[in-house]
Amino acid sequence: MNIKTIEITNIKGIGHKLFTLDLAANRPNILVAPNGFGKSSFAIGFDSLRNNKIELDDKNYYLKDANNRPILTLTLTTGQTLVADDTQNTISDYFDVFVINNQTEPKSVVQKIPGRPAFAKTSLDIMPTTLIQTIPPKIYFDYNSSTMKSTFGENGGKLLNNISNLFNCGHLFFRIESEIDFTRFDLKSYQQTFDSAFPAINRQNGTGNSIRGWIQSNILPSFQALDEFRKLVDIITSFGFVEVKDEVNAYFTAWQILSVKDRMGINFKKACKYLYYLDEKDDFTKTIESFNPVKDRFDIKPKVEGSSLVVRWPKAHEISNGQRDILTFIALLLKSRRNFKKKDCILIIDEIFDYMDDANLITFQYYVSTFIDEMKRQKRRIFPILLTHLDPLFFNHFCFNDAKIKVGYLKEPNVKSNQNILKIIYKRDDLSIKDQVDAYYFHYHPTINAIDLEHEFKALKLNVDWAKPEKFFQKVFREVRRYLFEKSAFDPLAICFGVRIQIEKLVYDLIPDPANKTKFINTNGSKNKLHFAQNIGIHIPETYFLLGIIYNTSLHLTEGHDISKPLGLKLENGTIKQMIKNLFT
Repeated sequence: MNIKTIEITNIKGIGHKLFTLDLAANRPNILVAPNGFGKSSFAIGFDSLRNNKIELDDKNYYLKDANNRPILTLTLTTGQTLVADDTQNTISDYFDVFVINNQTEPKSVVQKIPGRPAFAKTSLDIMPTTLIQTIPPKIYFDYNSSTMKSTFGENGGKLLNNISNLFNCGHLFFRIESEIDFTRFDLKSYQQTFDSAFPAINRQNGTGNSIRGWIQSNILPSFQALDEFRKLVDIITSFGFVEVKDEVNAYFTAWQILSVKDRMGINFKKACKYLYYLDEKDDFTKTIESFNPVKDRFDIKPKVEGSSLVVRWPKAHEISNGQRDILTFIALLLKSRRNFKKKDCILIIDEIFDYMDDANLITFQYYVSTFIDEMKRQKRRIFPILLTHLDPLFFNHFCFNDAKIKVGYLKEPNVKSNQNILKIIYKRDDLSIKDQVDAYYFHYHPTINAIDLEHEFKALKLNVDWAKPEKFFQKVFREVRRYLFEKSAFDPLAICFGVRIQIEKLVYDLIPDPANKTKFINTNGSKNKLHFAQNIGIHIPETYFLLGIIYNTSLHLTEGHDISKPLGLKLENGTIKQMIKNLFT
């Protein structure tokens, strides 16, 4: 099942948009759009979902008009349509939803100094993170090994191990409480088996080992026939406790847990929840501590405040943006993992990684990938949706890769890639043309009219019309004119070639002496060429370096890869377009 479309109406900056995305489960879905397009409005739509409707803050209605009623609609590849508005929410029938976004907020405090006018002092705060809204009541398990052996009967001392340690394992009892149907143990077949088995066990004489051997042959088959009893044993043995040495021991351990449950009644479930809370709190504390880059200055850990477990952060100015982003991201991801209960979940991550360095980006991607793997092991589906203005190739250098990520565009750029240009890029490293195309196609050269690669282009099935580079650049500069002066779709790769060649030509023409002109031509890479010219005293306009975001786009692509869309998004930026226009006018 994929999420085919998302339709948003009257939410913050979005009046109405239908996004055809085909989001895939258990893969990072990277949704790209330029700043100002409405990524935050997209996230707010999901963040405003409540169990039975959408609840928007007044500031988040479209045009800040509460008469503009919000609607969020998902269509699935199963054919289902899910709708949330201010009267209903069928999305929550299928999905748990969690949104991770920027956690800073401005604060203003009015200060008064005698004899002076009052003034407002502002600061940027990181909002506290409430990991657990309501801490469960403090209920402990009522287990005593001696009492349990006595309750078992004559052979309790020989057969039962002390399992006090198990009652410290929150994950064990989380699974028991959530996966075991205790009503099954009240069935007649279960009661009859227990009523006959345990008296028979207690009538046996001999050592503990000999009695276990007798149980293995005479009693264990009847225990194994009880499905829920066997399921409970399987859960216990999956943890590998040293107290559970063999299968007979595992069934008696399960019996002890059942006995504790019967004795405690409704408090057993409460004890399970409290023990699991303690495990979660310890996990939260250790994880946040392990990623706290400012632990020498700030003791950042979850603390109990009233009935909640809360993390309070330093002031925003006291730690770097990257440190803030990775810490709050990890905390919120832990919270989302706790909140997700349904089989299908949606995780929205709204541009929180802009300030992260490489190490923190690896951490970010590692945790998302690990979360996906964890959900897959549980046979569940998660739709991680990463909203960003960054080039999606930016993520491929780390844990995400082409095989994992699915890229979508909230704003489709008005582009159309030319397959013949792509073929030249794919074949550029072929030894028959490598030196020539590097020198005469991918960089400026003053003598392109002397080159004819018709034979080589035919052999590689490239566009023979472009075997002479001047013909190729006629096409390139036609595309540049289309990009600058028309509204029709343009080829971003042609613009990349055009900008690169034009800048190199303009700088080449500024070099006065033939020797340095030759050195400029023989210098590898556009950026290196500009630095060479600068070092010999040529004034290079700053825009030439700034446009490296376009001309330094890697044109070393493996066959099948096309970077036209992310490049096209950059080219649609008004400032970049004006800088390029200045090159050609």
